[in-house]
Amino acid sequence: MFKIPIKIKKGNFPAEQIADELKVDLRNNQVIEQKQPLRKWLFLGGLLLTVIICLCLSWWFFSSQKMAWADLLPPEAVVFSLIDQEAFYEQISSSPQLLENFYIQRAINQIGGYLNQAELNFKEDIQPLFKKQVVFILMPVNNETSFPFILLFETKASTDKISQTLDKIEPNLKEDYNFSSQIYRQIKLTILESLSPWPVALTNLYAYTQIENYFMISNSQEILMRFIDSVIDK
Repeated sequence: MFKIPIKIKKGNFPAEQIADELKVDLRNNQVIEQKQPLRKWLFLGGLLLTVIICLCLSWWFFSSQKMAWADLLPPEAVVFSLIDQEAFYEQISSSPQLLENFYIQRAINQIGGYLNQAELNFKEDIQPLFKKQVVFILMPVNNETSFPFILLFETKASTDKISQTLDKIEPNLKEDYNFSSQIYRQIKLTILESLSPWPVALTNLYAYTQIENYFMISNSQEILMRFIDSVIDK
């Protein structure tokens, strides 16, 4: 048999002479496999922490900004909304479409007439009595009306100041409404019943009261009493 000698050259080969596909570094592969899931969990953990922080900040913000009326909102309320009284009144008074509506035009004219007779200015004498936001709550149909609602005003002025303003307006209101009063849980309710016939869809009764830092107007005596209960029992 022929023997073919194999010579092995001793010495170190430069790394760049070794083909890339022949390089195997088991140690480095192991490190990479460990780092990938670690980075994934760190990313998910950071994302979860961000969400939790955002939720905590949202809860703090809404808790600190919670309106005093929120505890008064009954679960059976059909609709409730916050109204910016300044923007709302301005929009109504400057909208030709709304002013063409007979009932809206009649209401605006009546309110304006009562204030003029009492020598009061709406922006200067009425709006400053209350905070900017008004709460409108529509309640389920009851025996008094098919559209029972209540308006909640948070007061800025004192009870005496509001009473003095009402004292100026009420004599003029008595030209169109029959006044009566009732004491409910030591709170006075003023009830106005229209002296002229109203369409079936509207109401011929309004009632209002002051309690704590609220002024309330409703077209249902029953609803008004319900909210007096809510304020006293909260």
